[in-house]
Amino acid sequence: MNSSTLSSLLFTLFLILISHAPLPTSGEILYESLCNEAGQDQAGCLQILKEDARFAEAKDYIKLSKLILEMGVKKGTEVQKHLKEIMKTNPSPAITQCATTLYDGVVGSFKSSMGELKVDGLTANYDAKVAGDGPVTCDTALAASNIANPQIAALNKDILLISKLAYLATNKIPTTP
Repeated sequence: MNSSTLSSLLFTLFLILISHAPLPTSGEILYESLCNEAGQDQAGCLQILKEDARFAEAKDYIKLSKLILEMGVKKGTEVQKHLKEIMKTNPSPAITQCATTLYDGVVGSFKSSMGELKVDGLTANYDAKVAGDGPVTCDTALAASNIANPQIAALNKDILLISKLAYLATNKIPTTP
């Protein structure tokens, strides 16, 4: 085998290896990939994850999941505080249920999921999904009480989206990292 044949063979082999090598994943590609999986919620996903530069820095799904769950805890706590303010002027049983029991569960599920990230990916994934039960049940309770509050509905929708994103992200981490 002469040197030009060997060089051609090595060059071809190099091109094959390069074409099959995984591309380095930047944080932006990682969260955009997650948003692509969000289906009809893709635009909302991109909008909320672009708000914080830390999402672009996430290099793996554990870090991305942690950031999303932290956002869930923060926003869930903010929604609960807002609901408690509404409860002062409208102490209906439905709003009281949303502000207390349901959002206690939302915040608790996000915290629980965060605590399980490095211990049990499957449980973290389950808890992330369960965090979405609170806003759904809150919307149902409000509708059953004939309470139409677009602001509460929008807040519930935001928390439900964060739960969905946390579920999608935690679904990508190993069950035992």
